[in-house]
Amino acid sequence: MTSGNDVAYFRRRVAQEQQRALAACEVAIRRLHLDLAARYAARAEEAERHAPA
Repeated sequence: MTSGNDVAYFRRRVAQEQQRALAACEVAIRRLHLDLAARYAARAEEAERHAPA
């Protein structure tokens, strides 16, 4: 994957995990999805920093 693809992938995963959090019936599952979303967001930011200009 190239850096641009990495960023797009991680951003897409952030949105997916946020949607799953909204759909979760249990608080623990909601937190899990929000944690995953935060981790993907961090990876996206890291990929953006390392992307060629």
